[in-house]
Amino acid sequence: MKENIQAKSNDVSSLIEQQHFDEAIKSLHVIIQTESSSEHYSRLGLVYFLKEQYAEAIINYEKALQLEPNNLEWQEMLQHCRGNFISEVNVAVPDFYYFDKEKLLAKPVIAQGKLPSGIVPAPPPGISKRLKLIIGDASGALLTLLMNIVTKIYGGFAGYRDKIWTNWYRRPLLFGILTLAYMREKINAHNLKSTYPKDVLVGFQPEGQLPPDGVKYFRTADGSWNNLSNPKEGAAGTRFGRNVDLSSTTPETGEKLLTPNPREISRHLLTRKEEMKEVPFLNMLAACWIQFMNHDWINHGENVLNEIIEVPFAKDDPARKKFWQTKMLVPRTQADPTRVDGKEDSPVSFINEVTHWWDASQVYGSDQETVDRLRSGIDGKLKTNPDGTLVVGKKGVEETGFVRNWWIGLSMLHTLFTREHNAICDHLKKHYPSWDDNRLFNVARISSSVTF
Repeated sequence: MKENIQAKSNDVSSLIEQQHFDEAIKSLHVIIQTESSSEHYSRLGLVYFLKEQYAEAIINYEKALQLEPNNLEWQEMLQHCRGNFISEVNVAVPDFYYFDKEKLLAKPVIAQGKLPSGIVPAPPPGISKRLKLIIGDASGALLTLLMNIVTKIYGGFAGYRDKIWTNWYRRPLLFGILTLAYMREKINAHNLKSTYPKDVLVGFQPEGQLPPDGVKYFRTADGSWNNLSNPKEGAAGTRFGRNVDLSSTTPETGEKLLTPNPREISRHLLTRKEEMKEVPFLNMLAACWIQFMNHDWINHGENVLNEIIEVPFAKDDPARKKFWQTKMLVPRTQADPTRVDGKEDSPVSFINEVTHWWDASQVYGSDQETVDRLRSGIDGKLKTNPDGTLVVGKKGVEETGFVRNWWIGLSMLHTLFTREHNAICDHLKKHYPSWDDNRLFNVARISSSVTF
């Protein structure tokens, strides 16, 4: 009998390694009816954990620990199961969706009434005030021209000499500013590479589209029309550009992709072998801010679950024993459905699901439906609870413009900038009481995104 149970147990181990989880569960239930050992309960808990069925995993790890309470590995796994169960990490937020070619190639549409019409604020009356505006514009244009000339002269003669030019912040204030300005000009000229074919507008848009009413003065939901001659430049649902020559972007494939093994790189460089070494000038606010900003700029959407990169575990990798797996499965990034075979300059391209601009899209959203859902409809404000916290959605995550991942650090910053938007609305309402909800919202959005 024991030999039979051992044979079945070995079969279960093989099923787990091959990720035949349903079969492994059936076999383990049969084994447990004959011999309910702690090892079998822990094995069953692991399979449920790998299937993301955390309630069942908790039950079985608790049974295993009742029989063997001092097993530290099972205690750790039980804590993981409980944390994942409470936070519902197996619930997709947002709902799964994949890029649709027809939608990606469609013209940008601004629904009627979503943006205010006219300049904000209107030009002040009176000849003297208008004269001041003309003089101010002329002075600004002249100073801009002079600044550009000085920047190019200084950058050309001193920008690359003596010191590493990226150390602009170590130079005297004026020279540091000139170096930074020169860097910006050089990078804009040489390090912004479109991943669309030459002489093609972003998103394969047709030439000659007329800007809709309001786009000259306000931000659109999807980031379109920031460039009136290239309406989808930087819009959500377009390709993310490159900052290196396109010939250098050919992706690695096959064995070369996994040499060296990324799992082994992670183990050697990122495994904490002692107490954490703290950085005296940095704290978790930096991590919050970096992630918050990245959500404003780039995300490639859902990974493709039926296209997997298999990363093998080394023989001494502790994950082999802990998870009964021999490899890690990493879903691939979605392919760009708008690519035209034989007519592309870029070896590879990827679609960005959020706006590319620094426009606070992680707070407001990157599509009109999200923007509309987040607005309160009163005095231009975004929705909040009476105590100023964000409204929690149906899936247990606070409602905001980007919710693919969530933790307390992100919650803090999203709440902060939502409340800032609403505070700006209060100030605008006080000084422009005739403005309606739509104008208050859109002007406040411009003001809020500038603070980034």
